[in-house]
Amino acid sequence: MELSKRTFIMVLLAWLTSISLLSLVAASYYFELHKEKQASEKYENMYNELVENYTDLLNSYQNLLQKYESEKQNLTELLEQYQGCIMRVNICIDYGEWNGTVVWYNNTIVPLGCDLLEATKKVAIVNSTYWPAYQASFVDAINGVWNQGACYWMWYRWDAEENLWVYGDCGADRYTLTNNEILMWRYEIPSYP
Repeated sequence: MELSKRTFIMVLLAWLTSISLLSLVAASYYFELHKEKQASEKYENMYNELVENYTDLLNSYQNLLQKYESEKQNLTELLEQYQGCIMRVNICIDYGEWNGTVVWYNNTIVPLGCDLLEATKKVAIVNSTYWPAYQASFVDAINGVWNQGACYWMWYRWDAEENLWVYGDCGADRYTLTNNEILMWRYEIPSYP
């Protein structure tokens, strides 16, 4: 009887240990499941926020695109309306003797009847002095590069028939531009023709 009592106690202890271990495993599984569920809810909320933000951005983009297309249409119509009042010119600024940089401002829109000095002021910072004796302006500086020593800002126009640059023979404010004309300012030691 003693053996069966011992066996019974051993079986009972084994059973209690198994139940305790099983309870620990179940509790651990429950806590892990709870943590996973919280993480899943967190990621689901983040995903929903991202989808909402993406949808808002997409709607904003579509609204901006519609506004852009509308404004583009308005500007196109306005440009067509004023097409007879404007012209386009190409202006080159050659910093030659200063640093050799050459910058082109192609298709610069200016009003009909615009002079070279005003057109240049649309693409650069120009300092000039009006000389009443010549009834013309003399360009002193372009974009902070001042006439200095023997170097001056001189202007030229492109002669398509002769295929060469022609020296400007009057003040830039006295020269009226024509549509699609090509002009150049060059910082140089003048070599008058």
